Amino acid sequence: MRISRYFTDLMATYVADVEDLKTDSNGDDVLSARLKEKRTQIPDLLPMIATNPEMLAVTFHKSIVIKNAKSILSFLDKEPADFPAWETIADSVQFAPWATDLVESLKTEVGGEQFLLTTVMLEHLYARYETSEAEFEEVDAEDESDDLAEAGGEWLSEHGFDSH
Repeated sequence: MRISRYFTDLMATYVADVEDLKTDSNGDDVLSARLKEKRTQIPDLLPMIATNPEMLAVTFHKSIVIKNAKSILSFLDKEPADFPAWETIADSVQFAPWATDLVESLKTEVGGEQFLLTTVMLEHLYARYETSEAEFEEVDAEDESDDLAEAGGEWLSEHGFDSH
């Protein structure tokens, strides 16, 4: 399966953001509390919808159910300009009740439909190939690279995706 540069670049940051939300400095699981807090920041994060979609996408973590992965994954090798209209894939996805009004609102934003597909794809990739932060850092260290996007591409390649 081939993955576009767009998803390769975003996936590394998305994984790091989710992993950062999982535990506090004592190693306690605080993901639910941090996601709840992060969701209160959605209005502040909306301006990043086009420039840093992964920053807003993380607010949807654990709030998306993919009902038809095949239809979603068919866009994994695409750049945002090639994404379909949201309505063509909307039936393949179900959002948590708290998110449904937000999704409706986001569809009307400039770049909102692209953002929604990006979010669904990032969450699906994360759920499918969930890894601990230590494993991800190990891949990054093996690459001996400070380039997070490059490390993310290597990580995705190791999990069966063709990067770029």
